Amino acid sequence: MYNNIYNAIQILSKGDVADLKRRSLASIADAPAYFRILAYSKSPDSKQTQRIIFLLLHTKLADGEDGLSVAQALINAGVKEGQIIQLVRSGDNGIDYLKRQLVRCKDVSQVSLGKLAQYWGENARRQLLKEFILANTEKFETESN
Repeated sequence: MYNNIYNAIQILSKGDVADLKRRSLASIADAPAYFRILAYSKSPDSKQTQRIIFLLLHTKLADGEDGLSVAQALINAGVKEGQIIQLVRSGDNGIDYLKRQLVRCKDVSQVSLGKLAQYWGENARRQLLKEFILANTEKFETESN
């Protein structure tokens, strides 16, 4: 599903992509380009699809399937634990805050980002915090050895 949406975004004209990037998550479903993506990717018109498109537009994804998890990409970009905690506490509005953090990231896995966007909710935010802390702890342990 995520790959189909990503490929559909790649087919769009630069003007359509620019229009989608300027929109907020709340208004993305009102763009003609949004419906083009749905038609090209054969995806359902849902909040999940809107979140996936919203985050895919603003994130530098890895080529192929060997990208970093969202948590690892955030660590590599220098995002602090306090910022992730703030994101987790911000509820459904946290998707906008997540987008601002993902703009700093590179080589993010399509699947990791897609799953996070698709299942965005309290559980997904908690899982992101867990993965972030565990990956950051592993990084600290390897640096101290």
